[in-house]
This record gives sequence, C-alpha cells and structure tokens, in this order.
Amino acid sequence: MDGLKQFFTQIRDGWNKTGPRLRAVTVFVLLVVLTGLGLLASLGGAQHGILFAGLDPRDGAAVVAALDTAKIPYRIESGGSVITVPTTEVGRARMLLAEQDLPRGGNVGFELFAEQNFGLTDFAQRVNYKRALQGELERTIGSIAAVSGARVHITTPERAVFEDEISTPTASVTVDLLPGRRLTSGNVGAITYLVAAAVDGLAANDVTVLDTGGNLLSRPGTDAATAAALDYKRDLEQRLEKRVRDLLERTVGVGGAQVTISADIDFNRVETTEEIFDPEQTAVRSEATQEAYEGKPGAQPQGLAGALANEPGAEGGGLNRNAANSSRLVKSKNYEVNRTVVHTTGPGAEVKRLTVAVLVDGTYTPAEDGTEPVFSPVPADKLADFQQVVEHAVGYNAARGDRIKISSVPFVNRPPGEGAVPIPEPPFPAWLPYAVGGGVLALIAAAMVVLRRGRRPEVVPQQVLQFPATVEAAQEALARAENSEPGELPEGDQPALPDSASLREQVIQTVEANPERTAEIVKSWIGQEAS
Repeated sequence: MDGLKQFFTQIRDGWNKTGPRLRAVTVFVLLVVLTGLGLLASLGGAQHGILFAGLDPRDGAAVVAALDTAKIPYRIESGGSVITVPTTEVGRARMLLAEQDLPRGGNVGFELFAEQNFGLTDFAQRVNYKRALQGELERTIGSIAAVSGARVHITTPERAVFEDEISTPTASVTVDLLPGRRLTSGNVGAITYLVAAAVDGLAANDVTVLDTGGNLLSRPGTDAATAAALDYKRDLEQRLEKRVRDLLERTVGVGGAQVTISADIDFNRVETTEEIFDPEQTAVRSEATQEAYEGKPGAQPQGLAGALANEPGAEGGGLNRNAANSSRLVKSKNYEVNRTVVHTTGPGAEVKRLTVAVLVDGTYTPAEDGTEPVFSPVPADKLADFQQVVEHAVGYNAARGDRIKISSVPFVNRPPGEGAVPIPEPPFPAWLPYAVGGGVLALIAAAMVVLRRGRRPEVVPQQVLQFPATVEAAQEALARAENSEPGELPEGDQPALPDSASLREQVIQTVEANPERTAEIVKSWIGQEAS
C-alpha cells in the first residue's frame, strides 16, 4: 500500500514539475492513445463468417430465434438474407440449427402431420399431403451439389368412379443452380425419375425440369443415347471455348475475350468390310493324283452286243485273244488367289466441322473533355496472331470446312445478374486497424521524445579559469588567495578565486581538459624565467 502511495506521489511531483507546454502535449497524447485503443476494440473484435445466405424470411426468423436462445452473437445483413456469426461459432451454430432442422428452405415437409387436427376435411388432408410431398421433394432435389434450391409442383387429377378415361398426374420442377454450375443429362434424368417414383401413377415422361432462366432441361421422349450425344457435344464445345478463352485472356486480360464454338459431330457408327484380291500372287491350295487300270489278261469278247446277237441264226462274236490291257492317270492342282479382308469400325463421335467466333475487346483512351473514353480496336496484325493461336488450340482442319472469325469490338459492361447472393462487406477497410495502430505508436514515440527533451538537465556553463600571463602575476594571485577569506571578493579587476584546495582541483581539471593549452602556458613561463 505504501509503495502504491509512493508511486502516485512520484507521479504527482513529476506532473507539478513539468511546464504547461509539456502538460498539454501529454494530455493530447493520452487522449489519442485512448481513442485509438477504443477504435481498435470496436473494429478489431471477433471476425464474423457467413452462417447462412439467401435465407427465406421465415427461415431467417427461425434461425435468429434459435441463435438468441443459444446466446450466440450474430449480425443480419443484406436485408435479412444473410446471417453472420463469429468465425469461432460457425460450426457450433450450424450443428445447433441442424438439430432443430433449420433452415428448412422455405418449404414444409411431412412435419405438417406432426400435430393431429381432427377438424380437417378430406380435401384439406389431400392438400396438406400434396404440400408435404412437394416440400420433401424440394429438400431432396436441393441437396444435389449443383442445385441451390428447387420448387416442385404436382398435379394429381381427381378420380371419379364412372370416368371412362383416367387422367394421369403431371409434375414440373424448377431448379435454381449455383453460379457457374449446370446439370448433366444424368442429373436431369435422376430428378425426373425421383419425382416420378415419389408420385403414384406419374410417368417419367410427364415430368418437366427447367431452370430459373427458363431453359428446358428435360427432353420428354429422348432416349439415353441421344441425351448422351447432346451432352458430349456440349462438353466438347465448352472445353474448347475454355481453352481458347484462357489463352486469349493472358493477353487481353480477364473478361476481354468472348468465345463461342459450334461443333458438328457425326454420331453414326460405321462398320466396313473390305475384301481385296491380288491375281499376281497365287498359291497351291491342293494337289491330287489318280491312276486307274482297265481290263485283264485273256480273251476279250468281240462282235455285236445286244438283242441282235441273241436272235437265232446270228453269228457269234467270238473271242479276241489278242486284246491288250488299258490304264488311266489323272493329276489335279487347285490354286488360291491372294485375298485380304479388312473390317473397319468408325468412331461413335466424329467431328465433321468446327465453327469458332471470337470477340476481343480493344483499348480505351481517356478523353480530354471528360466524355466517354475513345475505343481503339486491336491491330490487324495482332488479330492475325490471335487467329493462328485459335487454330492451333481447336485443332483447325481446313479440309473438313472449319471456319474461324475473330473481331475486335468494344465491350459493354452490364450489371451483374440478379439472384446472386451478395457477400457482406466488412464495416471497415482491412488496413484501418493497422493504420490506427501505426498512428498510435508514432504518437507514443513522439510523446517519449518530447518528455525526454523536457527532462534534460540544464547545462551549467563551465567556468573557464584565466591563467595569469606571467609568473609574477600567478604568484601574486596565489598570495592573495591564501590571505583572503573564502568567498571574499578580490581587490581590483582580478576575478574572485576560491581557496587553494578548490583552486588546485580546478587547475587539475582544466589541465586534463586542455593539455595542449596548458603545455603552451608552461612553456611561456619557462621562457620568461630563462630570460
């Protein structure tokens, strides 16, 4: 306690000893330091991260109520569609809200039937069931990676007992895609079959899928092979467009080139069988030799044969005993002509022609009168270089009729499309805390310099002793100093001298401080005595 009291006493004594100018500077520095610390405390608080964005008003109110109950600080931005919490609380807040099934996405599911209401009519029950089914489908479709939200509308006709023709139910799905994302034909087919399987009697061909831009995504009656072919064509075009755009933006800057490519693709699979004969080249296929003997040794019959020989009175033929034996030799060779059989199967997707259109932005020169900048197109020689770059990037082939057109035109900056979730901007620039801290440190350093200058001890001018010019004068001065009292003024114009002890100490200090001057004086004394 005494030490603390002594500390405050020293502060008070030091304050009383300072001048008014130093007091004003000290007060100003303290005020600036306190203001800077307060500003840093208010701005440099906990950093906030986005908890949810694009919230429905109903979901936003439920989320805020849950955060209030959990005592988690939050901020509401962008008109209530974005809620931020401290970055250290984002994970805990999301787990807490997930436990309460929040946010629900602005739709309701089968929780409509959580509370039993016996006063509802049969029609109201059917309407609630349809609402719950649509809400559950919207949640399921919204969980797809490329989809940020979905709306499902189901139409179920009423069934009559004596109705001849039974109407089939239909459904339509509207998906809100994330920026830069798209649905493949497989995704669209999955959504179609998901909705068809969830509704009794609904066929997949009766489900229509479109996006928020009004583009029809489903193609009723289109088989899987056709859908796959269209996806292949679109993927090829987008891949080539990205390749060309990336190359051009290296030179003209990001957003300075627009590329559109149309690919004509033949998806017919061709199988060709070709048989080639070469008559100049032959080979023996087979060779056979056959030898036959006819007749035997002895008499050979001769004469007529047949009915005349059997008539009465006819002469017999007799025997020819001189007839010889006969033989036969048969040789055969079969030759085969050289033949080549080629089976060729063409690719299932062959590019027949590419058509490329490229728009390149030029340069803009500020006008002197303050009007719109003057546009300067890209020079023709540079466009020719771009032409060659694009040809190599897309695999240009003049034989198949590829065409490329590059033009330099001024681009029109359009406002960003609606529907994008705005990113909340920080309430202060990122450099502001560092600037405030640097300013406070500079003021503290300036205050320390001022305080140090104010506390410097006053420089007392050192008394310079004047040595007597001659030895006689010095002896007289010493004699007067010994005879006089301490503090007594000397007579005449001689300065007052202290006592001999003090004088001796001062002489020693002066000699040590000015050795050269002392040496000159002693030399002059020696010269006077010698003369």
